[in-house]
Amino acid sequence: MEQLRLPQKVFIHQIATIHETELARQYDQYSCTSLSIALRVEMIEHGLKYNDDRILIETNEQNEIIAFIWGRYVQNERKVLIEILFVNERFRQQHIGKNLKKMIETWAIEKGAQSIEGTVAADNKVMQALNLNMGYQINSVVMTKNLIINNEDNNK
Repeated sequence: MEQLRLPQKVFIHQIATIHETELARQYDQYSCTSLSIALRVEMIEHGLKYNDDRILIETNEQNEIIAFIWGRYVQNERKVLIEILFVNERFRQQHIGKNLKKMIETWAIEKGAQSIEGTVAADNKVMQALNLNMGYQINSVVMTKNLIINNEDNNK
């Protein structure tokens, strides 16, 4: 595993694309577009350059990303937010995700964080189980109801 650096533009774009694709897969109302990917690239680059973000990547022999975790240290709250943890389906069940989470936890402790927080999709029972096994607690459950409204936007 290695820490992602700002000059690694190809990896940054891959991570942004995966992140946006996963959001679109998880949320019905979300769309992965070239604009959303470009904005996510900008967010990653800004976080690496100006904030205290840490992205750890695992690559294969062909130097392709097979897994990554993106943590963001929020100093005034003394916590680390996990933006995304992703492991390619072909490499799951090999403890890669758990190892990435442990490495982010070590970094969080070094930063002086008092907690780590992440959002897990309701249908992602494997990640929920991993988090519970690693000592995470469920603090809240976000429930959403999509409303049908009659306005100009819906008539297009």
